[in-house]
Amino acid sequence: MDRPRLKAHFTAQVIDGSKVFLLADGQHYRVQAAGAGRLLPYLDGRHTVAEIAATLSGELPLTQTLTALRKFAAFGVLAEGRPDWPEGTLAFWDAQGVDPVRAHAALERAEFTVVACGDADAGPVEAVLRKHGLRIRTRTVEDEAAGPQGELSVVVTGDYLDPALERLNAAYLAAEHPWALVKPSGITLWVGPVLRPGRTGCWACLAQRLAGNRQVERYLAGKRGGGMPYHPARESVPAGPSVAGGLLAVELARIAVARDGGTNPPARLEGSMTTVDLRSLATMEHTVIRLPQCRACGDPALISERSPKVMLSARDARHVTDGGYRIEPPARTYARLEKHISPLIGAVTRLHTFAEEDNGVTYSFTAGHNFAMIGDNMDLLRRNLRGQSGGKGRTEVQARVSALCEAIERYSGVWRGEEPVTEAAYADLDPAVAVHPESLLHFSDGQYAGREEWNKDPAHRLHLVPERFRTDLPVDWSPAWSLTEGRERLVPSGYAWYGHPDLERHFYCVGDSNGNASGNSVEEAVLQGFCELVERDAVALWWYNRARRPAFDLDSLRDPYVDTVREFYQGMDRDIWLLDITTDLGIPAFVGVSHRKGHPVEDVIVGFGAHLDPRIAAIRTLTEVNQFLPSVERRDEQGNTLYLDDDVATLAWWKETRLAEQPWLVPDPAQSPRTLGDYALSGGEDLAADVETCVNRAAAAGVEVVVLDQSRPDLELSVVRVIAPGMRHFWRRLGPGRLYDVPVSLGWIPRPKAEDELNPVSVFF
Repeated sequence: MDRPRLKAHFTAQVIDGSKVFLLADGQHYRVQAAGAGRLLPYLDGRHTVAEIAATLSGELPLTQTLTALRKFAAFGVLAEGRPDWPEGTLAFWDAQGVDPVRAHAALERAEFTVVACGDADAGPVEAVLRKHGLRIRTRTVEDEAAGPQGELSVVVTGDYLDPALERLNAAYLAAEHPWALVKPSGITLWVGPVLRPGRTGCWACLAQRLAGNRQVERYLAGKRGGGMPYHPARESVPAGPSVAGGLLAVELARIAVARDGGTNPPARLEGSMTTVDLRSLATMEHTVIRLPQCRACGDPALISERSPKVMLSARDARHVTDGGYRIEPPARTYARLEKHISPLIGAVTRLHTFAEEDNGVTYSFTAGHNFAMIGDNMDLLRRNLRGQSGGKGRTEVQARVSALCEAIERYSGVWRGEEPVTEAAYADLDPAVAVHPESLLHFSDGQYAGREEWNKDPAHRLHLVPERFRTDLPVDWSPAWSLTEGRERLVPSGYAWYGHPDLERHFYCVGDSNGNASGNSVEEAVLQGFCELVERDAVALWWYNRARRPAFDLDSLRDPYVDTVREFYQGMDRDIWLLDITTDLGIPAFVGVSHRKGHPVEDVIVGFGAHLDPRIAAIRTLTEVNQFLPSVERRDEQGNTLYLDDDVATLAWWKETRLAEQPWLVPDPAQSPRTLGDYALSGGEDLAADVETCVNRAAAAGVEVVVLDQSRPDLELSVVRVIAPGMRHFWRRLGPGRLYDVPVSLGWIPRPKAEDELNPVSVFF
């Protein structure tokens, strides 16, 4: 370094001549050396090292001068020369770690194009960019579509779903030309992203997520006959272009310098968008996810031509203490998936704790997601807007990850029209290949006969009875894979996916999430999905038959967490216990029950769990009970519950259920409590082997296991739908089969019950 200078973003203060404190935004250094303070006036970029040494030779020995210089240099606070720039500009580039001379040269060479899209006024943004020293040219959408020019194009728009952006996106992709979006209008300003063909997602990737999250606008667009949910901002204040343009100018300057080569600060907006809320001044970053299957910049065949075959590989479950068998810890999963959370362009729109206070025991999170709109359905729109996934766990991070993964699972299961299907009437298909919906739905003849009157009751929203399936009508069938038989099966797409349009024409089923699961690997996901089927099948057999079942001895777990949970519930004047509801499948399944003591309204809450490992099944059950606790734990001054849920059936259960009137909810005193030692401990060493164990146990009970891969290439998570014809959902589906036969064969009840003898109260969640 010939002419050293102190970087312009530092302020220096000298103490005792030999101590120099350097202060900058977020940086603090102390340079301690004899004569360090005397050096400061000469670190201006105009004096050579030799000149500095000569000037100070009468005060400092040469060795002290050079030593002090080396100490300044060691902290990285010196730069070369003094460009003739304003001090503030110089300080900006110094703080970025960029040579201001090189930055100036790069900005002199770079030229950016500004384009106004739709009714947007690009003039104010253009003026701000010029004020920041950027060279700007203006062009029209038509000019750009014919052939983009310049270093990078800035498109100013009132809405990122402006239809003209699709045309620009195609032109920029074809020319491999980078571009940036900016919305300087509205209460919330949008700056970025910078989109680089081949390196980031494209506008179509962004638009797919953005349109999906505009549920009201999508509903209204559907009422108008379709199209993008376009909604330009109407608000406009002078601060908008100034703030948005200023932020963008900084980013464009970085881009120009980066293109010039050398060591540069990273581009903040490359593949990322920043929003500024002018009401709260809050900022938020949103990651644009590149869709490998994007029709504009990717390969749609990744989904449309995906093989249905599910291949399982040996995988060791390294984490088996919290919620299931996992190949990596929850914190690592969260770090990988967090970028998918955004209220604007996220597969997951929000993630927050369900409880008002952190009590250190009952961790529960909710995550927002959207579903597809089916027809002109205002009630579905209302439920979609409130739609959320739930997460539970014995730790905060596990509950957080649980909610996040469930939301991604729901998102992945939404029908988008890119999935492979076969359209045919069931009557025209091989019944050995196509799975008949009746083997999945299990509604009774009586339910079909009374469906119209039944469906009118709002309390039955989870238990709607569809039309009886017609085998003569063509519908879509999705290819899936039978793990039992090792061959392809066809499952009804309206059953397998959320929001499939077949159900508008022929409402033969109600979409549900039974068997939907996600995991860090396909093995994880399949195991989780099958355990959910086992859990809900067991609950249906117990619930609707109101079978008396033995307690599970929580003391046998010898787990301090269990003791903490029980003490916490006792402190809330609540009891909590587990019932064993393990079925003929031999996979441990439990029900957790908790009620409020000493009050006429008992607020009974229940939770369920099943797993190969009885410990995990029991903990899952407890944490699911915990998940519902926030809904009933708040009370007014008179001790009355302040409910967080307004669902009719749920409120009726909490307010009206009395244990004295429902003995099936409490342990059967005639049966000895089950202990951990009563179950065979298995699994965890190899997840593929665990799945095989499940498949074999199902086969022994006459049940086939079929898997539909719903994973999306843009989401780093395996998602499947596990389907087991014959196994029961815990919703009210009263057709013949396991619901009547298995409880008798297991000795739970002495004889099969008639349909009108079954529990009149349905599972309410």
